[in-house]
Amino acid sequence: MAKRYSREEILQQLREQVSNNKAVFMFGAGIGLTAKCAELGGADLIGLYSTAFWRMMGTSSLMAWLPYSNANDELVKYSKAILPVVKHTPCIAGIGAHDPTRDINLFVDEIMDLGFSGVSNEPFVGIYGKGFADMLENAGIGFSREVELIRIAHRNNIFTLAWTFDAGQAERMAEAGADVIGAMIGLTAGGLSGAKDTITLESAVRDTQEICKAAQKINPDAIIITHGGPFEDVKTAQYSILHTDAVGYASGSSGERIPTEKAIIDITKEYKAMSTG
Repeated sequence: MAKRYSREEILQQLREQVSNNKAVFMFGAGIGLTAKCAELGGADLIGLYSTAFWRMMGTSSLMAWLPYSNANDELVKYSKAILPVVKHTPCIAGIGAHDPTRDINLFVDEIMDLGFSGVSNEPFVGIYGKGFADMLENAGIGFSREVELIRIAHRNNIFTLAWTFDAGQAERMAEAGADVIGAMIGLTAGGLSGAKDTITLESAVRDTQEICKAAQKINPDAIIITHGGPFEDVKTAQYSILHTDAVGYASGSSGERIPTEKAIIDITKEYKAMSTG
C-alpha cells in the first residue's frame, strides 16, 4: 500500500528539489501499471483522478465532465486497485468538491484513510468555460466548492494541490492555503483523443505567468506547476518552466495516454511485420 506522508514531509521534499534547480514532477495515473512505472521512474507525486481513469479506458478525458458517472465513486473504486502497487511515492486524490451527496469534511477523511497523502480539486468546473461555470457557481456547486475543499484540507494539515484556470482563481486558492498551485491550460493536445485546437506556447506561458504572479502575490513561497494545452511533452513542459515562475509540471495524457498509444501501436506493427519463413 502507498506510504502516507505528512504535509510537512511532502513540502520539504519538493522545496529541496526546487532549491537544487530540479523541477517538480507529478504523474497522473489512471491504472496501476502506469502508477507503478511512474514510481520506478522517480515521479515526485502520483495523482489519481477520474479523468485519468477515463482516458485509460480508451476514451476522452472529457468524459469525466459528462453526467455518466460519479467522479468520487470512481476515485474510491479505482484507487483501491492502484494504491497497493505504489510503495514510496505520495499519492494525491482528485476530489469532486461539488458532489451534493457527500459531506466533503467526512469524505476527505475517508479518502485519507485509503492511503492518500493529499488532495486536489479535480474534476474542476473551469473546464466548462465561464458561462456554464458561472451558472454552477450561482447554483452553489461551482468553483467556491473547490476553494472550500482546499481550505478544509489545509485546516486539517493535509497537503493540497489546487488547479486554477486564471489569476483570480489562483488568488483564491492561495488564500485558501494551497501548497501547490497548478496552472491549468486546458485539455492536453496530442495523441488519439487530445485537443485538436489549442493556444500557442507563447500564449500558454503568458497565461501561466499571470497565474504565477497572482499566487505569489498572496503567497511568495507558492510552488507552481504547469499542465495541459500545448504543454504536451518534455520539450514543451520544459519551455513552460523556463519561461515562467513555475517550478514543475504535471503530466496527464502527456505522461500516460500518449506514450502508451505510441508504444503499443509501434510494437504491434513490429509484431505484424514478422514473417513465417
